[in-house]
Amino acid sequence: MKNILNKRIEKAYWLWLEISRKDIKKIQKIKNLINQKLKGPRFNTHLTLIGPYLKLNQNDIKLIKKISKKIEKFKIKLIKYDFTDKKYTSLYIKVKKSKKLSLVRKKFFKTNYLKYYSKYQPHISLYYGETDTKLKKKIISKLPKLNKTVTIDKLSISDVNERINKWKIIKRIKLSEKKN
Repeated sequence: MKNILNKRIEKAYWLWLEISRKDIKKIQKIKNLINQKLKGPRFNTHLTLIGPYLKLNQNDIKLIKKISKKIEKFKIKLIKYDFTDKKYTSLYIKVKKSKKLSLVRKKFFKTNYLKYYSKYQPHISLYYGETDTKLKKKIISKLPKLNKTVTIDKLSISDVNERINKWKIIKRIKLSEKKN
């Protein structure tokens, strides 16, 4: 069992949080700048919430929709640009693991995702790929200052196939507006 948990699952479904249209523009520009230089694959800007789901049937999707409809849109705090030597966290924006974000994530614990034992590290990927650390540091040094917060207003169910670099949103669910 431990072997399966250490191996990356290349084909699965994931739940992503999406940033409001107003707030996504700046991040999208930054992501485009980086990808012009580094030529990474195209993917929707997102914050991964939970997964992987090896399969999703209609009941699973109904449950995800039902849970999502009870979640109000909320803000997340952007910490800084960061990078690793791993392909899917190569260059990203580190996001504060807030109480609100953790509570939203916890709402989906009873769904049928494959429970991984890796620590949740919220982030918004800007580039997927392998490139030189020096180059990543140089690019980060030239990037504009981040906004302190952005609003999360949608949850999406995404079909991910890393073998062919394809990420497709199959269902987008608007989070509810704040109640007065």
